[in-house]
Amino acid sequence: MVCMKKCSVFIVDSDPSRTTAFQKLLGCWPHLVCYCTTIEEFKQLLAGVVPDVVLCNLNMPGMQEQDFLRYVTTACPHAIRIIFSEKTEADALVRLVATGAAHRAFCLPLSKELGRSLEHDLAVRSRIRIRKCWEFMHHGQGLPMLPPVVHELEAILQKPDYALTQVVEVLGKDPVLAARLLQMVNSVHFSRGMKIDDLHRAVSYLGISRTRKMVLFVCALNHFQYPKKYHRHALDIIDHSIQCGKLAGFIAKRLAPDQEKTAVTAGLLHDIGKLVFLTSLDEALHHSPVFLRRYGLFANEMEEQIFGISHLDLGSALLLWWNLPLVMVDVAANHSQPLNSLHGVPLCVAIADRCLLKAANGEAITTDFNLLPPNLPVEQWLQYAHVLTMDKIVSIAA
Repeated sequence: MVCMKKCSVFIVDSDPSRTTAFQKLLGCWPHLVCYCTTIEEFKQLLAGVVPDVVLCNLNMPGMQEQDFLRYVTTACPHAIRIIFSEKTEADALVRLVATGAAHRAFCLPLSKELGRSLEHDLAVRSRIRIRKCWEFMHHGQGLPMLPPVVHELEAILQKPDYALTQVVEVLGKDPVLAARLLQMVNSVHFSRGMKIDDLHRAVSYLGISRTRKMVLFVCALNHFQYPKKYHRHALDIIDHSIQCGKLAGFIAKRLAPDQEKTAVTAGLLHDIGKLVFLTSLDEALHHSPVFLRRYGLFANEMEEQIFGISHLDLGSALLLWWNLPLVMVDVAANHSQPLNSLHGVPLCVAIADRCLLKAANGEAITTDFNLLPPNLPVEQWLQYAHVLTMDKIVSIAA
């Protein structure tokens, strides 16, 4: 994937030897790379340069990591935050990503593989047209406002010693949110036969990271308001998203082992930008026959022609603003890219998305499955997609 624009990258690390290592790893990049050895240097640079990506050592002196990451979130809310440290602190890195403090984390030492991963992150960031997305949201219903229970949840997750029971207690304060979360868990669950009917069991099964993502998704559905006569379009999007999560988890068993749960959640969130469009369409556009066709409403080319922006831009920007892990942002931004340009979880979701569209629309949908290796069980995935599209899914938006 080729970067669409140059990015500004801030690397915050007090170790001079690591600065040299970063320069060796990133020296051939076309991007502006700024090195800061102190927090004060970082703040001074912000006066003249707005970062697209901030990479920070977990153990910077002078400020606790949570405090610094919160500062970065406030000072440059559109930047991708990547945290790194030694392998001995891997658990702390995982926690920071799970709670939304950082978008991605990695363990030292630096490697060529890490360099390729960072280059991909920059390519993803360059595809997200933040300014256009923000203007579009501002002129519509705005960025989904999160209820007080979510802010309380975020405050708990920022504490290193939080307990699962505290999370359950907070979510239980909003009975509607708790009920819809349980409904969502059982809808998206990709292995049949196990019903989860208790909030504590649901949070235990999902884990903190996935619980947080699903809570945000449910809150977004509560925020977006659709005219009643177009409610069916919203239900189609939600049903497709739930089905995509199930199928992506199934595909991940073959293509991304040990990432099935991540694929399920990414599939659920991949089309959230479509919900933003649906709430923003004016009456004249709603009367257009092409906009009334299932999923024809959301052809990327048509979105670009009418709005100058696509649901890929809106969805990925929204997930970035919500501080979700970068893999979720990546999926939302790139699931329409050619299949041979994707890998891992984004590839699983892209295949699932195409299979479901093919199952629902038949010959009207052209796919690029021919770009996949011939040994993959695409026909099996298509058959599962047909089964899913026949299943009736109880909407959580009702």
